[in-house]
Amino acid sequence: MKPMSVVALTAAATVLLAGAAVAAGQSGASPESAATPSRANPDASPIYGVTLPEGYRNWQLVAPALEGEPLNELRTVVGNKIAIDAYKRGELPFPDGAVLVKLAWKYTQSPEFKSALVPGHATTVQVMVKDSKKYAASGGWGYGRFIDGKPADLAQHQTCFACHASLVKNRDYVFTRLAP
Repeated sequence: MKPMSVVALTAAATVLLAGAAVAAGQSGASPESAATPSRANPDASPIYGVTLPEGYRNWQLVAPALEGEPLNELRTVVGNKIAIDAYKRGELPFPDGAVLVKLAWKYTQSPEFKSALVPGHATTVQVMVKDSKKYAASGGWGYGRFIDGKPADLAQHQTCFACHASLVKNRDYVFTRLAP
């Protein structure tokens, strides 16, 4: 078999993508979703394509939480400016562009102060991104769960929206309330 030139390969790829776009148009899917593999970005969550937002550890605190059995975690939720402003206004649903990030750690007893629980090893970082058009099928939110900076598996992401929808649909699918 004769090797193809870069020009020939580019032309072949263009024809394949154009065919995928036509097929997507006939099936009702967007051309972008037909031409883009679901996990094109290895740093993005399966299903939603959410990534860890840059600088999120410098965002403003929404609220802390203590999660009991069986998780035994200390958690904190932070939000970007859009999310914090919406919280302060009491705005539901949250506006597009709002991003919430939950950081979680196993808790352990402080060696210095016996009655205090302090963060132990990190468990997950979970992200919610509001985009009412892109994530219309999941209440306007895209979800990402990350362990050691990498997206968790597909099975873990398949539970996100179902849990939020069953418990906090009336709060725009958001569990965390702004701490006073």
